[in-house]
Amino acid sequence: MTIMTKKIFALMICLIAAAGLTLGCGKAEQPDETKPGADDKLSDTQESSGEEAATERLYPDLEAKDFGGHEFLFLCRTVNDPDWAEWNHRDLYASEENGDVINDAVYRRNKKIEEKYNIKISELVVEYPQVSSLTQKAVKAGDDTYDVIVPHIVEVAALAQGGNFLDLFKIPYLDLSKPWWNRDCIRDLSIIGKLFVIQGDLFIMDNDAMTAMIFNKLLCKDHALESPYDLVRSGDWTFDKLMEMGRKVSKDLNGDGVMYIKDDLFGYVIQGGTESSFIVSGNSKIVSKDENDRPVITFGTERCYQITDYLSEMLSDTENSVNLHSYEGKFPIYDEQVKMFSENRALFTWIRIRIVERLRGMETDFGIIPCPKLDKAQEKYITNNEPNAATGASIPRTAGDLERTAMILEDLSAESRYTLQPAYYEINLRGKYARDDESQEMLDIILSNVAYDIGYIYNFGSFMEVSCYRYGRDMKVDWVSAFEKSQGKMERDIEKAIEAYEKID
Repeated sequence: MTIMTKKIFALMICLIAAAGLTLGCGKAEQPDETKPGADDKLSDTQESSGEEAATERLYPDLEAKDFGGHEFLFLCRTVNDPDWAEWNHRDLYASEENGDVINDAVYRRNKKIEEKYNIKISELVVEYPQVSSLTQKAVKAGDDTYDVIVPHIVEVAALAQGGNFLDLFKIPYLDLSKPWWNRDCIRDLSIIGKLFVIQGDLFIMDNDAMTAMIFNKLLCKDHALESPYDLVRSGDWTFDKLMEMGRKVSKDLNGDGVMYIKDDLFGYVIQGGTESSFIVSGNSKIVSKDENDRPVITFGTERCYQITDYLSEMLSDTENSVNLHSYEGKFPIYDEQVKMFSENRALFTWIRIRIVERLRGMETDFGIIPCPKLDKAQEKYITNNEPNAATGASIPRTAGDLERTAMILEDLSAESRYTLQPAYYEINLRGKYARDDESQEMLDIILSNVAYDIGYIYNFGSFMEVSCYRYGRDMKVDWVSAFEKSQGKMERDIEKAIEAYEKID
């Protein structure tokens, strides 16, 4: 029985007895590698809470308090680009119940917390870049309008170093040892023992941004390919196997001698985001942390270059692969990705989990599997939380009543574990969009071992511009040269970040 499955069974009993909902789930458990420093901030509670007592749900240690009708305001982002419509928040606010399981779970959760504390929960939704600018403007002016900022994870680096956020480890009533907070995020995103953004059961956007692969079952059958599910279970799902299977399927369907996204059959579809995801899934990182929770460069190892060699080969293998972002600006690339996969013209495609919902009308069955490992010797599959799509919660330095902010954020997150998360995971994702029991098993694997790369998030030394971002735009990447040119500036930027955080109380 997997970790996630045990949690579901335990929560099922809790929810039937205490909450009247159907099934439950939790966030990711201990990942492939643990980091010191951040882990020291956590008690043993979270280690053992993966298997919560089946007879009693967990509650935060908070008493009801009257906050006089305060409007508790989240500042979060929207995306007006229709091709990115999925990345608008649906986990923070709902004006009324409408029959949608996610919407109604959010509404009921908020209503319960509103009544407990005599508050009104609301959100200010602005276009993506404005979250940063409005946060900076409010902090500079001493404006306490926003209770919680919900930035993209990639926005956190500049905002935190600019002194806009409070250290979440020092916030009263915020108990980060509790299971409704994401331990993986805490472990990987703290720096010198300080943490400025947190993910947890309050959100589903963080799960939506987990990376994975999907495969077309019909194409597997027609080409007598091995079962990807069996490959995952045996530990043989690797970069080599992905490319080997993909090359057996690719075909110039219209016979014009040119492989093109709208006409032909490809073995694998990649995009910007695949490169950083595969670096993590291959058990490497651009930047990790040392025993003192200080960032250290880990790109440039033999293992890392093995992974980038595969990435370069995939990018150049245009007879078998499609790089979606090489078509950016020509047509909605994610619409085209879904169309291509639904028309049985792609064997594998890299995704963020949210894209699965676009495939609900696909006639051919498909499966969901984790991103591949570097090799069979690698012990576990590792999932990257894609920071350009994922968000988290940060508390602005100008939060008007820190006790109030922390109590409400803690209670909302705790309640979400027993309302929003079951609705999202068990009813919506596993129930409505996974096509078979095996995909449900794979989702357990995908969400059970998550990692974050602060080298990607902080873009130390602008290394991303000359490596991962270029990869996503179909330009030739010399990873060795790019790293050698960037290494010195990466080291200087890391020291600047540490110095900035040392100054923050």
